[in-house]
Amino acid sequence: MHKQLFQGPMIHLAAIDPEKDGAVEAGWTYDLDYARDLRSGPARPLGALELRKHYDDLAKKAEHGNQFHFAIRRNEDDELIGFVRFPNIFWTHAAAIFCLAFSDAAILARFGSEAIELTLCFGFRELNLYRMETILPAYKVEAIALVEGAGFLMEVRRRAAIYRDGRSWDVLHFGLLQDEWKARELEALAL
Repeated sequence: MHKQLFQGPMIHLAAIDPEKDGAVEAGWTYDLDYARDLRSGPARPLGALELRKHYDDLAKKAEHGNQFHFAIRRNEDDELIGFVRFPNIFWTHAAAIFCLAFSDAAILARFGSEAIELTLCFGFRELNLYRMETILPAYKVEAIALVEGAGFLMEVRRRAAIYRDGRSWDVLHFGLLQDEWKARELEALAL
């Protein structure tokens, strides 16, 4: 079965444009939820120049082939709505960790399933990975439903691993194997 690698019905994966995307993402960092997901340290707004430097650093790391980063754009107007990041690829084990970041919860709800499908196609088909993993805090209920809907299984629960808004939250590790993904694709074709 042949599918477009970077193109879906409503969105596509594209190269990050440091100049334009930095300006857009800088506005998103004023949203506390987005800013917290972006970095492991304290949340804070980031400027366009700071994000452009960050993108340039990512591009240098990607040259070594151990990281991949994409902008997620709507097909209708090429508007930036999020990012797919593969910050850790373990070639020896045919495994990778990825994360999705969207401008807001409404965008996640509308385009999340398609974005995860494109991400899985890239990881399993193009990178020839056998295992893909994502890590989410327990309070990200919508994102958890998204990955579970894509067939991911919760494999690890790190109890009280992060502290947000006056309380501790578990951190959940979800994994999906290529065989499981292929079986789901075959089931979908049979329907």
